[in-house]
Amino acid sequence: MLTLLSGAAFTDLYKDRIYNFWLIPGFLVGVITAALGGLESLLAAMTAIVFSFVILFPVYLFKGIAAGDVKLFMTAASFMSVQDTFSCIILSFLIAGIISLFILIFKRNKKRTIHFAVPVLISALFTIGGTL
Repeated sequence: MLTLLSGAAFTDLYKDRIYNFWLIPGFLVGVITAALGGLESLLAAMTAIVFSFVILFPVYLFKGIAAGDVKLFMTAASFMSVQDTFSCIILSFLIAGIISLFILIFKRNKKRTIHFAVPVLISALFTIGGTL
């Protein structure tokens, strides 16, 4: 999962996009890995995926994040529990807020966008690493 998130962060930073060729294989690996863990593991992964979609789709509708960011979270959720997914989402928005403050304070270009794959990667490292 960390390779997937790192690749998505790289393409988001340098191409301003999160490509589906990163997301689809990662999503499939997450779901297949969960399925190999049994029905309970598969249901937990699917619940986390649906949870991330339900939470983030309204944010997308209000232009808070892009569609690729929603898909990235859904892909990451296929590897995590619902609790870890929730922690990752909350921490990602906190990290993005901190990055936004730095941009507002130190950059003259106020219309700069946040590459949200970077906060997702950082929050996943903290969440999966057991820090949260």
